[in-house]
Amino acid sequence: MTTSKTRLIIASGIVILLILFQVLYDPISSLKHTLVVSSIRSQLPQSQAKWNEFKISDYTFEIIGNGRSICQPSARIEVQDDKVIKVEMLGSPSTILPPEQWSDPDWENEVFLCNYRNFTMTKIFELVELTLQNFPASILQADFDAKYGYVTTFEYGIYVGHGLARPQLSNCCNVFKIQNFQVKGK
Repeated sequence: MTTSKTRLIIASGIVILLILFQVLYDPISSLKHTLVVSSIRSQLPQSQAKWNEFKISDYTFEIIGNGRSICQPSARIEVQDDKVIKVEMLGSPSTILPPEQWSDPDWENEVFLCNYRNFTMTKIFELVELTLQNFPASILQADFDAKYGYVTTFEYGIYVGHGLARPQLSNCCNVFKIQNFQVKGK
């Protein structure tokens, strides 16, 4: 066998091994996830600084969330002096929840989405920051408002690559979106 045929066989074997490795373990999706987390890590301080610059403490917004079979918040939140003062359930007819119903007694301190008192921008920034510090691999997505800097979307849970040996589980656990944000008194 000639050296060119040997090289071709070795190169073909390497290509086949790389394709097999990608199909089984998908390191490319893990690299993409690492880049997403890195991007969030760099956006967070800038977005938080933008939020702090506006010194907004009175505002309303709608939150739509899913804590995977535990809590599914869907409400209009009113915040005054950086504390939740009103929770109005979205839907028809809308219902104003009394404060004693703002948290699920089974989950309120364990699952962020199970306690409406958590839904201030300060606490949401703290959630993203603590997750980045303690469990960065669990962050799946975070988006920030271009004007005010607040978190508009946050997904966190269990990240596992997409290869055949590691089936995709990345859409697991907790997600929320913030919409219809309005500053009060302006």
